[in-house]
Amino acid sequence: MYLFCDFYFLQALYNITTTHNFTYFKGEIFIKRLNKIILLLSFFIFIFISLISCQNKETKSTDFTLHNFIDEMNSKGYDLKIKDVEKDVLSRTRKRTYNDKIIFDVYLYENNKSMENDSKNLSKDGSKYENGKTSVVVDWSKPPHFYKKGNIIVQYIGEDEKIISDLQSILGEQFAGH
Repeated sequence: MYLFCDFYFLQALYNITTTHNFTYFKGEIFIKRLNKIILLLSFFIFIFISLISCQNKETKSTDFTLHNFIDEMNSKGYDLKIKDVEKDVLSRTRKRTYNDKIIFDVYLYENNKSMENDSKNLSKDGSKYENGKTSVVVDWSKPPHFYKKGNIIVQYIGEDEKIISDLQSILGEQFAGH
C-alpha cells in the first residue's frame, strides 16, 4: 500500500517539476539542476519510507521468549505443553515443555544480557556448569544439546535428527553439548 502511495507521489512530483517551465530564476541550467535535486530527494524519501514500511515484523532475537519458542515448535507439529519444575543445572527458573515423546527444559532470564552471561558458565560439552558459587557436573544418559535465543536457553537431551534440525532452525546453532 505504501509503495503505491509513494510511487504516485513521486510521479506527481516528477510531473510538476517537468511540466512547469519555471522562469523565475535566471538560467535554464539552474532549473534543470533544481529539478534533478528535487527528483533525487524524492527518490531517497521514497526509498526511506519504503524501507520503514517493509520492516521485518518477526520477533527480534533479543525478545525471544518461552511462548515464542512454544509457538514456533507447535507450528512444526510438536503440540508442547508447559509445566513448572525445580531448578537444576542452570541457575534460573526452569520450565519443562513436553509432549508424549519429547521433553525440553527451558531456562528463563530477565533479559538477553543475563542469559548470555549465564550461558558462559556451561562447558562446551554441556556436562559442567560452574558460576563461581555453584559447580554441577552431569553425566547425561543421551547427548545434551543447549540452544540460546533472546531471553531463554533450551536444553534437549536426545539424538533425534529432526528435533535437532527444528531446534536449529528456530534457535540457531547449539552453543553447548554434543
